[in-house]
Amino acid sequence: MPNFKYKVRDREGKAVGGRIEAPTLQIAGDRLYHLGYLPITIEEERDALSFDLSALWSRFKKVKMEELIFFSQQLSTLYKAGLPVHTGLRNITEQLENKKLKPILEGMIHQIEGGKSLYEALSTFPDVFSPIYVNMVRAGEISGKLGESLDRFVTLAERELKTRQRVKEATRYPKIVIGSLVTAFAVLIAFVFPRFARVFASFNMPLPLPTRVMIGINHSFHTYWYLILIALLGGPFLIRHLIHTEKGRFLWDKLKTRIPVFGLLLLKISLSRFAYTFVMLNRSGIPILQTLQITSSTIDNVILSKAVDEIKEKIRGGKSLADSMKETGTFTPLILQMISVGESSGTLDEMLSRVTEYYDIEVDNGIKKLSTYIEPTLTLFLGVVVLFLALAVFLPWWNMASLFR
Repeated sequence: MPNFKYKVRDREGKAVGGRIEAPTLQIAGDRLYHLGYLPITIEEERDALSFDLSALWSRFKKVKMEELIFFSQQLSTLYKAGLPVHTGLRNITEQLENKKLKPILEGMIHQIEGGKSLYEALSTFPDVFSPIYVNMVRAGEISGKLGESLDRFVTLAERELKTRQRVKEATRYPKIVIGSLVTAFAVLIAFVFPRFARVFASFNMPLPLPTRVMIGINHSFHTYWYLILIALLGGPFLIRHLIHTEKGRFLWDKLKTRIPVFGLLLLKISLSRFAYTFVMLNRSGIPILQTLQITSSTIDNVILSKAVDEIKEKIRGGKSLADSMKETGTFTPLILQMISVGESSGTLDEMLSRVTEYYDIEVDNGIKKLSTYIEPTLTLFLGVVVLFLALAVFLPWWNMASLFR
């Protein structure tokens, strides 16, 4: 837990300095205020080395989605049992082993005991609790149905986690095959072909095309290895930086949706996430404009996110949800039709739930199709690469054998 160096004034107006330990800067200020001091300056005390190490460590040590789900389930159970929120949080904290989440909960307990609501305490940790989590808790506190709101978040988070796991399972095999192929190719270029190149150079004979290509690649690797190393190490960081820009992210999302088979699958996942998130927030009692704003920030697709922002502005101007969505030209006819029926009949949540169920089935079928397409494609690609390497190695030996004869 970080230490903070502070300067405060006591009840008599005298300046006092010292150090205090707290999870965050705001909690440190709250503690000093409740002790009867008026904070003047509060600064985190750490040297450059400890800052770099702690910042690097905090990147790797994050609160996982599974841990957040388990915490929400526990808090919901204790709240439904009649325990006050701060008591439930204290019971959870005493049994918690996560060193990242535990000081956060301790800070939340301190804020709630100081008079803040759970929603306000959660808002001070945006890197752990997402806007959708915070707003669902806020709606639950206002309506007196905090347990139900937490249960809705658990359902939403489990569904999101399940979707991520299915996509990871579908892409695990290609990652393993491509990684093994790249490793084998690098070993051949670095250690095997240099020796073959020296042997082939001692014979005055023309080399076949595959062998010349491999020798050229080997020469390029040994001559420009530093440029290749810079490209391999710096390329991912450059791509990530470009993706985090507004224009770069828009082009990246547009490119992803145009990838054969895979792009359509990603679009269906985004549409399903939009419909399900909208339903959960709407059922929690959050106003529609705020629901659209939160949904826009949680969709992992800039194109859809901008479309939702346009819908929000059109609704603020007096248009219906169905008409606003239709004017963006982004959503599928299925969603437009179901929302139109839901608005006219007063069953919007039910219609969007059916959209979610439909797209979930489509995503499952799409992942199965993706697996059936990936395996034969990778097998064919692997066969072509192995054949090329084999021809590059063995064709010169066959030519030399013919020359000796």
